[in-house]
Amino acid sequence: MDLKMFVDRLVDEKKFPENLEKEVVDQIKSDLLSQMEDRINALIINNLSPEKLQEFNKLLDEDISDEKMHEFCSSNIPDLDQKIASELIVFKQTYLS
Repeated sequence: MDLKMFVDRLVDEKKFPENLEKEVVDQIKSDLLSQMEDRINALIINNLSPEKLQEFNKLLDEDISDEKMHEFCSSNIPDLDQKIASELIVFKQTYLS
């Protein structure tokens, strides 16, 4: 599941009033997506060694594909997918409570 789909489900589960304007819902989704991306980026940064963080920053400057970025992070952060999943679960619990 990609982050956008995750956000859509979160907003559905939050059960906002049905008469809420579409623009407001779109802004909520945009804000949530941004917050989740920030948390995932922080997770990545906090789990890379200083040397790998320098490599990561160089890759960001090269504007590589998301696939290549995920490959780099997965090979340098043990259990990355599980860590991201855990972060999303915490985010969901916090948002829905």
